[in-house]
Amino acid sequence: MPKRIVEEVVKLINSPSTTGLATLRHYPMERRIYQKFGSCGFSLEIVQSEGGKRRRVYVLVEAQARGAMRGSKTGYEKMGGIVKCVIAEDVDGKLKYRVLRGRYRNMAELFKSVEEVRSAFYEKYRALKPGVAEKEIFHAAGIPDDELLLGV
Repeated sequence: MPKRIVEEVVKLINSPSTTGLATLRHYPMERRIYQKFGSCGFSLEIVQSEGGKRRRVYVLVEAQARGAMRGSKTGYEKMGGIVKCVIAEDVDGKLKYRVLRGRYRNMAELFKSVEEVRSAFYEKYRALKPGVAEKEIFHAAGIPDDELLLGV
């Protein structure tokens, strides 16, 4: 995943104004999915509060290897591909989108970048929600259930 995508997502997560986060616990399963299909992704919901105003940002990251799900393959470990990151922000009741695109060389490079985002997420998550239950499947902190818009 390109460095600028990682930096942008990590910057949103680590912002001092970030007061809420949500995601599915994706990493172990996404790696397995990628190995079989050459395609994977994750999504985040980030709530930031500053000056009495709340800002809601949604992030969708999708990666797909070249030639994914076509023909016969022995695996996708050595194949590069394309990453698309869509950042949607709720502005005056409407979603405003920004799309970042980039390439990765192989599975190791892709998941090294995913690990950077995952680490930043869980560091902030633990700060917002101390004493996390390890068995949680859906992770949310700082966003009340009735406001949680990201669900699968």
